Amino acid sequence: MQDVLLERRQVVRIHIDQLLRCIAPSAPREDEAIYASIALRFLMDDNALGAVAHELGIAIEIDVPDFTGTPLTQAIVFAAGGYPYGGHVIEAYYAYRASGRGSPHRQQFEENEKASPRRPPTTKLKYTKFLATPCLGFAGEIVDRATLIRYVANRCGGAHHHSSRIKFDAIDNSLTDVGHGLRVRGDGMSVVFMETLGTAWLLLQSPGVTALRHALASDCGPYFKAASDIHS
Repeated sequence: MQDVLLERRQVVRIHIDQLLRCIAPSAPREDEAIYASIALRFLMDDNALGAVAHELGIAIEIDVPDFTGTPLTQAIVFAAGGYPYGGHVIEAYYAYRASGRGSPHRQQFEENEKASPRRPPTTKLKYTKFLATPCLGFAGEIVDRATLIRYVANRCGGAHHHSSRIKFDAIDNSLTDVGHGLRVRGDGMSVVFMETLGTAWLLLQSPGVTALRHALASDCGPYFKAASDIHS
């Protein structure tokens, strides 16, 4: 068997540490979001994170906002929120087409608003299902976390090229529009980057990821043990 440059467990540990650095500032910026997307992309591809956790007998479950029953496909713009930024928890954001008081569509607008909580309940999901949860929407098109990670890593990080140019262009157009149209707290930070950072933050809150970090620190040698001590 040919020796590898670096064992997968070690690379997983490096990328988890990178995510910790990315969310360390109270208000991370575009740089941190791009680096986070690259780390998330590695952990997601070939299920690297899940496979290493399984090898070590560690279950990865993540608390994520639950939008069951929320009419996301009716929203002009949607962002999941549910993570801290700049000292505040970012709430879910929805924008529905507002009909006039006398419009026959007014009742549907009011029902959509009522069914869209700013702080939705959370649900605990396994890692692969977490990646499939919605985090952004534009004109009824819903983007899940896996798609967002691939998009930011492709577009801004040069991590990979998308297998379908047509599909990537459609995603690019939608996320460019929502990124320009919705910026959090008026500070010029695109919601596309915000939700990338939010995905990293939600993942790192998992007790399973914490257990995995400590297990890998012991398994991967003195350097990784020192890094674990720094971030604990």
